[in-house]
Amino acid sequence: MIKKALLLIGLISTGSVAAFEQIYVDRLLDTLQCHHCNLSEADLSDKDFSGADMSESILTGINLSRSKLVGVWFTHSKMQGANLEGANVSGALMDYALLNGANLKGANLSGTQLIFADLTNADLTGANVENAQMRGILYCNTTMPNGEVNNSGC
Repeated sequence: MIKKALLLIGLISTGSVAAFEQIYVDRLLDTLQCHHCNLSEADLSDKDFSGADMSESILTGINLSRSKLVGVWFTHSKMQGANLEGANVSGALMDYALLNGANLKGANLSGTQLIFADLTNADLTGANVENAQMRGILYCNTTMPNGEVNNSGC
């Protein structure tokens, strides 16, 4: 009896954040509001989400490559392994965002606020960080815009 209960709990907890939920994708596309959403692994590349609120959301492995994300709120979002390659993320709020292993190659992060973000294993090769507010960031094995690796926070 206990073994069956533990197995059931394990199955429920394993699948709860494994993949995006279509209801959240639809909400984001319709209203640009998806606060506390699960959009992990969703392919939302080449879209315009300017001004959207995706704060405190699970965005693990999300594909936002080449998307227009001007002024988007990603505050406190879990964005491990997110793909933002070539995206325009200018003026976005990414405070306390977990961007471990994120692909930010060639992204436009000008004017973006990344206060206390975690950029461990992230790749910012060729990213535009002009006028970005970058304080308290965790850098560990982080590839900086110029291609150099920053390990100052390891």
